[in-house]
Amino acid sequence: MFSKILLGVILAMGAGGYIYYNTTETKINTLEARAIQQANENNALRIAQDEQNRTIDALQSNLTRTTDALNNMASRNNEIQAEMSRYLDIFARHDLSRLAAAKPGLIETRINKGTQDVFDTIESESAFIDQLDD
Repeated sequence: MFSKILLGVILAMGAGGYIYYNTTETKINTLEARAIQQANENNALRIAQDEQNRTIDALQSNLTRTTDALNNMASRNNEIQAEMSRYLDIFARHDLSRLAAAKPGLIETRINKGTQDVFDTIESESAFIDQLDD
């Protein structure tokens, strides 16, 4: 009788061990599959992060170049504004109608030269701005 109880205990322990082994093996396989999946996702996220870092670097470089170009344009604009103010001051101090009536040849050549200078400046600035677009 004792041997039957001992045999029953051994069989119960064997069955319990077998169930424990199968359950543990299933959990290990599930966890390994999840670890592989997470490693793949981690690699994908690293690749995406690298791409975003490259994009951020490119945007910062572009922002720096744009800022420099805008500062240069603002500086040049200030120079042109100062030159315009100087010319307007000259025109305000002179009565060109009276001078043109008195010396038409003198005024005509100066006006033509000034007009040509203005057109040349506009053409030069337009070429400069067109280069910035490239």
